[in-house]
Amino acid sequence: MKEVFNVRKAMVIGMSISIVGLVLTVYFATQISFSIRLESWFSQKYWVQFMPLVSSILLTIAGILAILKRPNANFTFALFGHTVSEQIMFDWLGLTDIGSYLLNLIGLKSFNYPDHAILWLFALSLISLYIAYSNVLKLRRVSLGEAIIGITTGVVLSFIA
Repeated sequence: MKEVFNVRKAMVIGMSISIVGLVLTVYFATQISFSIRLESWFSQKYWVQFMPLVSSILLTIAGILAILKRPNANFTFALFGHTVSEQIMFDWLGLTDIGSYLLNLIGLKSFNYPDHAILWLFALSLISLYIAYSNVLKLRRVSLGEAIIGITTGVVLSFIA
């Protein structure tokens, strides 16, 4: 009985996260302006607009991995949670302004998530971190190395994207 409950819990969480991630993926995909001009492909502004889309795809993949009860689902949740929450928190604290200033010195500029999506993404990132680190799905726990990779990825992307 307990095993059936764990499978259903993983299915409900996975389906919910996948649906939300899929909706966000479609929304962010419609917000991207694709260019056929070759010179625009070499600008940071062009590539940074894909960051919300990539984050929502990562959320969708985490949900699918939860549905399939794959052991790396917790790591994917942690990676999404760290990446999004750190970008948003660093922006709120003004740390990305420092990063933007430094990037402007070398000719690059930092861009953030759309204002209307920040609260939704922040809430989803906190939920994902809770799922990953409390092992709600009863899968393989996130190792220390995986946690460091997630945190480092979030910090790096916060200052470049």
